[in-house]
Amino acid sequence: MTGSINPLDFAKRLEIRAMGIKPNVPFYESTRIIVGPFKPRHHYPLFPPITLEQAENAPHRVHAPYNTDLNIAVVGDNYQIKERWIYRRKPKYILLNEQQQASLKNLENGDHFFILDDNLQLQPITIEEAITLPNYIKVIREMGKIISIEKKTLKAYFKHEYEYWPHSEEVLFFKNTRYSIDRKTVLESLVVEFDKNGDHLLCTTKDEHNKVVYIEKYYPRGSEYFSERSLFNQQGEKTNIIYIPNVGENKNVHLDKNGNITEVTYEGNRHIVLADFEEDERYKTLQIDTSKKYKAIDSLEPEK
Repeated sequence: MTGSINPLDFAKRLEIRAMGIKPNVPFYESTRIIVGPFKPRHHYPLFPPITLEQAENAPHRVHAPYNTDLNIAVVGDNYQIKERWIYRRKPKYILLNEQQQASLKNLENGDHFFILDDNLQLQPITIEEAITLPNYIKVIREMGKIISIEKKTLKAYFKHEYEYWPHSEEVLFFKNTRYSIDRKTVLESLVVEFDKNGDHLLCTTKDEHNKVVYIEKYYPRGSEYFSERSLFNQQGEKTNIIYIPNVGENKNVHLDKNGNITEVTYEGNRHIVLADFEEDERYKTLQIDTSKKYKAIDSLEPEK
């Protein structure tokens, strides 16, 4: 999936090239964000690439407390984001038993990574191995003392893909694919189509069997409704049409298998959320360290 070359923004290209970012070469993307009226919308990288060590140590965010993202991104020939792989984890501080602690006594200062074997003993791994695994343990030692021990459980793994209108910065469509814990099997895919002004046109969501779950059609600006969402069952039959207004409650039109209206109800927004990955049993046995808490990081402005 490649973006068309945009001849209109050479200054932006030069800025991104100066960051050391090259087309079609993966890099670890900063998870710093900008909010407010000056939030960019054209999917150019905002900050220089970070190191693997910085990416693994991504901070917790206010908008997603106790979750961290490790992002690996690629820009296309237009220097806009083409692909982004996201590893979302739910770290927790833990306590180790005496035998596990004893195996750490000869650690050098620095960051160390481990997995648990079948006997619940720590086995060292590299950071490159750790970031792709469903579960791993991170130990930090400073000044000869262990200052933190975390288990880092993979919560979700998904991929973003973007394609752009020719000779424009605007997105043509965006695809979000969520994978199973093996990082191969698709659990859900979502595709959003946009017009040349960057406004939403259509969103189609499919399940793990590639069957349509719902299709959302967006209305022009100024309309009474923001969108209408058609829901489908496993047989491909439309079961509901939900009209989502710009103000007020949603109008939910219930249909029978012949498409006839059976009922109309009014309700708030309905969010379809996939369950997090199930944690490996051996990691569930680890005792949580309740004396330590994570500090969520608020959104950051660019460095001056």
